[in-house]
Order: sequence, then C-alpha cells, then structure tokens
Amino acid sequence: MSQKSKLKIGDRVKVQENVGFIKYIGKTKLSEKAKMYGIEFEKEVGENDGSIDSTRYFEGKSKSCVFVKRKKVKLLPNLDTPISASSGSETNEKQSSSSSSTQESPDTNNESDKDKGKEKEKEKDKEDEDEEGNKDEEDQEMKLLKQIEELLIDKDESVILEELERLNREIDLLAVERSSSMNKITLFEKSIEDYSSIKIKENEEEQQNQEIEKLEKEIEMVLSSIHQKNQEEIENQKKISQLKVDIENLGNNELSDKVEQKKEQVIKLTREFEELKEQNQKTEEETTTIRTKIESTRNSHQNEIDDYKKKIDLMDDEILKDEERKKNFGQDIINKKSTKDLELKIEQLERNLKITKKRIFDLELGKNEHLIRMESVLEYRDNINRSNWRHRVMKKNPEIMDLRERINPLSRAISFAKYYSGAKVQVNELLTKKIINQLIMQHFEFERKQSIREKIEEVLSIPYHDVQLRDSRLRTLLRISLREIENLWDLLMTDTSRFGPTKEDRKILLESKIDELGLDMVADEKDVNIWDEPEDNLKNVIYDNGVDPKKIDKSARLLDILHCANVNKLVEKLTNDQTEVRFRDAFIMTYQSFMKPEQLLNKLKQRYNVPPKKTNENKREWIKERNTIQVRVVSVLKSWIKSGWADIDEKLLYKLVDFIKTTILPEKKMAGSGLIKLINDMKASKETSGFLTLTEQPPEVIVPKNLFRTDFTLLDVDEEEFARQFTLMVSELFRKIKPSELVTEAWQKKGLRAKATNVLTLINKFNEFSKHIATVIVQTENVKKRAKMYARFLKIGKSFLEMNNYDSLMSTIAGYTNSAVKRLKLTIAEVPKATAKLLLEYKSILKHDQGYKEYRFRLDKTEPPLVPYLGVFLTDITFISSGSPSTIDGLINFSKRKLLYNVVNKIQEYQRVPYKFHYVHQIQVLLRKELPGKGDKELYRESLKREPRK
Repeated sequence: MSQKSKLKIGDRVKVQENVGFIKYIGKTKLSEKAKMYGIEFEKEVGENDGSIDSTRYFEGKSKSCVFVKRKKVKLLPNLDTPISASSGSETNEKQSSSSSSTQESPDTNNESDKDKGKEKEKEKDKEDEDEEGNKDEEDQEMKLLKQIEELLIDKDESVILEELERLNREIDLLAVERSSSMNKITLFEKSIEDYSSIKIKENEEEQQNQEIEKLEKEIEMVLSSIHQKNQEEIENQKKISQLKVDIENLGNNELSDKVEQKKEQVIKLTREFEELKEQNQKTEEETTTIRTKIESTRNSHQNEIDDYKKKIDLMDDEILKDEERKKNFGQDIINKKSTKDLELKIEQLERNLKITKKRIFDLELGKNEHLIRMESVLEYRDNINRSNWRHRVMKKNPEIMDLRERINPLSRAISFAKYYSGAKVQVNELLTKKIINQLIMQHFEFERKQSIREKIEEVLSIPYHDVQLRDSRLRTLLRISLREIENLWDLLMTDTSRFGPTKEDRKILLESKIDELGLDMVADEKDVNIWDEPEDNLKNVIYDNGVDPKKIDKSARLLDILHCANVNKLVEKLTNDQTEVRFRDAFIMTYQSFMKPEQLLNKLKQRYNVPPKKTNENKREWIKERNTIQVRVVSVLKSWIKSGWADIDEKLLYKLVDFIKTTILPEKKMAGSGLIKLINDMKASKETSGFLTLTEQPPEVIVPKNLFRTDFTLLDVDEEEFARQFTLMVSELFRKIKPSELVTEAWQKKGLRAKATNVLTLINKFNEFSKHIATVIVQTENVKKRAKMYARFLKIGKSFLEMNNYDSLMSTIAGYTNSAVKRLKLTIAEVPKATAKLLLEYKSILKHDQGYKEYRFRLDKTEPPLVPYLGVFLTDITFISSGSPSTIDGLINFSKRKLLYNVVNKIQEYQRVPYKFHYVHQIQVLLRKELPGKGDKELYRESLKREPRK
C-alpha cells in the first residue's frame, strides 16, 4: 500500500512541530488537481479557519484549521500523545494496562493484537518517510556537489566565495536535519527501554522480541544512513577546502602579476629619479656660475659706490666752502656793492646748491657722471617744470619702480604696505592719530628734545602722556616692521640654495609668516607662457562626463560642460571667438579665488601678443586669427574694468594703462582710446558714486519735532521713518560688498578678514541692532512703557517687511529671541495681541526649516529694491566651498566656481537697484554710530530685576 492511501479522516498527524487531526481530504479551490488535507491543530497556528474563497470545507476551532499538502503531513502512532522524551512514562502505563486487560479476556487480546499491527504499520510508514527524507537529503547533497563543480568553470573569485558561503549555510541546515534524526533515534531507544520495562506474558514474549528486533534493525539502518551522510559531508568539506586552495592560487597568480607591474613602476621611477639627479647637478653648476657672477658684480658695484661716496665727500667740502664764501661775500657786498647785485648772487648760489644736491641724489641712484653734468648744463638753459619728476617716471615705467623696490628697503616697505592694503583697516583701528602723535612726542622726549615735543603739543593742542620707557617706541616699531618685511622679501625673492630651504619649504614658511602677520598670500608658481601651453588634453583641461577634449562639440556652451582646467587654458577659453558671455562673467567674478589681478593682466598680455607667423602657415588666416584674439582680449579688458574696477589698485592701474598705451593703441587706436576713456569714466564715477539721482519722487520725510534740538534721540523718530533711514544705511553697506569678498570666503579666514570689510561691517551692524533692541526693551523700568518699546520695534519690523529689508527683519527677530527679552511674560501680556502676533508672522517667513524654503520662495518673487538676509547666501557659499575641492589633479575646479557664480550673481542682481528715500542727515549720524547695547549676561541680570522669578 502507498503512503497516500494510509491517511484517512480522524488520523492523528504532525505538521512540522504542530499536532492535530485530519478533518478533510479532497480537492479545494486552492488546488483543484492534487488532494489537500484539512487539519485541525490542538493549538492556534494560523489564520485559516477551514475556508478558501468564502467556501468552508470543514468545521473547527477558529485559527486552528489549516490546509496542507501530503508531503508535509506525518502520521503519528494511535496514542493519546506523540512519542517524546516526556511521554515515556505515560506510554508505559498504557501498555501495562493493555497487557493486564489481555489476561482477562480473549476479545481484548485480539483487539490489542490489532492495535499492535496498526502500530507496526505506522512505524513502517515512518521508516518510509525517513527513507524519502534521506533520499531528499542525498539529492540535495548531489545538487551541492554539482554546484561546486560549476563554480570552477568561468567564475570570478567574488562569485565563488558567495557560492561557498551559500553551500556552507546549506551544510549547516543538513547538520540540523541530522540532529533531528539523532533525536528520533533517542526516541526509539527510549521506546525500546519502555517496551523492556513492560511485563509481558509468556504467550506474548516472542511477539515482543520480534518487534524489538525490528526496531533494532531500523536503528541500524538509521545509523548506517547517518554514517553515509557523515562521509559525504567529509568529502564535501574536502572539496570546499580544495576550492579555497584553488581560489588562493588564483589570487596569488594575480598578486604576482601586480607585483611585476609594481616592479616595472619602481624601475621607471628609479630611472626618472636618476634623470632628476642629473638635472639637479646641472642646475647646481649653473647656480654656482651665477653666484660667482653675482659676487663679481657686487664687488664691482661696491667699488663704484665707494668712488661715488668719495665724490660726495668732495662735493660736501665744496658746499661748505660755498657757504663760507656766501657769508664772506655777503659782508663784502654790504660794504661795497648795491642790493641788486647781492640778490643776483644769492639766486646764483641757491641755484648752485640745488644743482649740487641733485647731483648728489643722482650719484646715489647710480647715474653716469657725464649725464649728470649734461643735465646740470640744461638746467640753466631751459625753464622746464621738473617738479615731482620721480612720480611721473614711476608712473610711465613701472619696471623702474620694481627695481627700486628690490634695491631700497624703505621703498620695499612702502610697496608692501600698498600691496597688502587689506590690512590697512586693522592698522587704522589699532594705530589711531592720537597714538601716532603720542609715539612721535615720546620719541623726541626720549631723544631729549623737549622743545620740539612742546612745539608739537602746542600745534596739535594734544597733551603728552609721559611714559617712562627705555627706548624710542616709534623707532622700535619701525625696526620691527622693516625686519618683518625683509624676512618676507627673503622668502619671496631669494634663490633656491643647495644647502638652504627648498622652494616648497620657503612657500610653507611664507604662508605661516603671512598668516602670523594677518596678510594675504602671494602666488608663487612657475609661469608658463600661454602660447607654450600644449593643445587640449586630459592633463590641462577636463570636460564633464570625461569627454575627450579633442572630440568636444564646439557649439556646446562652455560654462555648462567645462569641469577643470589650468590657468592658461581658462584664459585661452576666455579669449576665444566662441566664448559666451556667461562664461566670461563667471570667470571675471570668481578669478580671485585661484589667481591674483596682476596674474590675470600678465596672462592677457601674453594672449594679446600673438606669436609671429610660421613658415608653413597661411598669412591671411594668421592675420584673421590674430585680430579675433586681440579683439577678444580687448573685450575681456572692458568687462574686467566695468565689473572688477574695485579690485584694480593704483599700481595695477599703472601697468594696465601702460599696456594699453604702448601695445594696444599703436595697433588698434579705436579700441585703445575706448579703454582709456572707460578708465577715466570709472575714475569719475568713483568720485561721484556717493550722490544718488532720484528719477521718481520719494515719500515725504516724517520729520520729528525736536530734530534740530540737542536732546534729539532715535526714540523720537517715527517707526516708519526709522525703518526707511535704517534700510538706506543697510542697503548702502550691502551694495558695497564686492564679489572677491565672497568667492574667497575672506570674511571667515583670519588672514583675509581685512579684505572683506564690507561683509564684516554688515554682519556687525546686524548683531549691533539686535543687541540694541534687547537693551532698549530690558532697560525700560515701567511695565507699560516697556510694552510700548516692545511694540515699537515690532512695528519697525513691519516696515522692514513692507520695504523688503529681510536682513534687518532677521536682526529684529534675533533681538526678540534674546533670552533676556523672551522671559518678560508680564511685558508681553501688556502688548496688544494684534501687534504681538507680528513676531510669529516674521518667524514664519524667515524660519530655517528645509534650508529657508519659505524665505527663498518669497525672495524669488520679490522685485528689487531689496536687502536679502545675507546669512543665507554666506551659508550657501560655505557649503559649496566645503563640499567640493578647489583643485582636482592640479587643475582648477571650475565647476565649483560656476556654483559660486550662481550665488554671487544673484547677490549682484539685488545690488543694482537702490532705495528711493530721502536722506536725513541727523538720523543717519545717530544710526551710523555704534548703537547702544549690552552683553547677554548683563541684560539677563537686568531682566531678572525687571521681572523676578516667582
């Protein structure tokens, strides 16, 4: 009989770990072909209640009726409970009771024989099921072996390792199944012990012995199957270990290949190192020759200087003799000649003194003596104005200025002071006029020249504060400054010595020294002429998505596709005939984040000076290309002068004008004269930039009654007029912010803060106004008056909102969120509810959730004039700078500059439109002063006095 025919309704079965009774056998809607077995379990095991698709097949307990297939069902012996370790005693009792019942009647004996036959049939069913399970396990192991063999054919290491892990997991599952079979064996052994403990009658002993022999055979069968499984598992482990060995061999082969590649790289590097050694030796030889030449020139110059000093001494003697002659001559003339002759002689002597002084100065400069004599002769013959000649010479010839700075330490100090003019604000804050005057007076006091010191006190009407010092503090400070400048000069200009610091070491020292002094860093890089730069390749320009530079589409927008490039390639793209306006604007706005203005001018000069035509090059095409490049350079210069005029200092302007006059004007008169006119217009506009022409009639001023009285304060100004005047001031500060302050993040770098004065001024005014609001509210003693002050600044904030002054509105919110103001519950209770609700409205507009999403949406819809909250833009710039590197593989990351351009360009759009309000001088004077305000701790103490804790 098959196993399927043995199951019937009412049989006690086991599914996994759950025990129950068969209630239904037949087809269902779930499985119309195969039979399904409806089983009611003793415990709740599922959600099925014996129904499928609202068709109920058998009644039973809720959540205990489940349909399963035949292969999941195991028939249990016809006992009250399944055989287990805990139920051995119960079975013994039942068997003893059954044996006693067989002695009483033959009918019961027959019934017990039938029961035993049924139990044997059930045990055979179990054996068949175990054999089927063993076959399934063997099939599974054969599948595993086939999978292991497939792993060795065309598989990667990672795939093989993953498959091995999966096979290990399946082996673990087989081990679990083996443990379950061992548990069955223990159950069988316990059942045997139970059977042996039963007292069997003489007529039933043989039958029991037969059953025990059958059980022992079954146990041997199970043990043999387990032994086979163990052997198969050992073989599987051996195969797995062999696989691992093969994988390691594969890895070792790859490693050996990699090692050979590394060896080849090392050989290449050693060859390059040897070449570099040879180059270093050549450079050392060249430096030694140059040094010998320098020493010889120094000796020759020293000899010339000694000769000049001797000549100067002789001239000094002549001057003394001339002065003595003048005295004697004056006495003789008084006695003998008329006053006219005397005046003529005096003029002649004064002229001679001027000539001698000039000759001395010229000798100091190292001029030729013959030229000095010729100039002295010409001095008598013409009436040319030679005043301020040095300034005119330096203006026309900047090279002379550079040479003079290299030779003279004092000139070098002046040049450093101009170049690092960004630190001027900090110096002016520390060294005021009063301090400088005191230093000068202390110097004369130390030198025991009290009469001069007293004269200075009288002229300046400043009393001298006597300080007992052991040195002249002015002289000491000058010496320190000259010494620091000389150290910087040495780091910048000295040649690389064989035994001294290398170029990289000097660069590190220079950076640390500049940070220590609070100055900006000067770029120290090798300058490669723009025409010596190779064609586009992956080493000098990189486009988005890794496109080959030679295959780039020329019609594509450069700003959208350019990713990285060096300086030469960026300037080349800037002056091509295909350059777009947006790329040019982005470059001019952000170039100071990777190069100096002097470097940009130098690169534009190089680009303008197109190399001569090659022999195999068509002349017409060369002329056409040269003209297009030069026109583009002129166009870039125009845009630079218009957009970046604030970054062009006096020294750079001299060089720019010299380039225009000497190079551009002779070839292109229209373009050169246009640039000169634009420079003059920018100078004139700078002088008149403070004046605002109003095309529309602004609103009338709400004039305070006591505006022209001495007791006039800001509290007398109407809320709306206060907001107008404050917005005018803040808008002026906002419009002064330069792009270079933002793209270089100068406001948050210690050494560059002096170059971001406008950003820092606006930030300081923001903090100052918020402290002022909190101070005015807390300092008011009366509760009702304090509530009026509380309401006053909320009304001012409403005017800020109407005028689109979001920066001052945010400052107002900061004043109210101060802990000293926030805790004044009695004061807030006195404020009208409609006015108090304004603060919630302001906070909802400028809340920082989701990156100021509400504020950004409102700002995009607002038309200028407006003053945005600067903190959001500064946060965006900081996020861009920290999120992407400035350089990639030594190339300038222009994608980062494109993101910075988008932010700064939006700021510039808001800067273009001014507010149209009348300027009230008396109110502006009070606003531009430092607004009264106290620290947070002091304010909180006063707040506790106004409204103590309960």
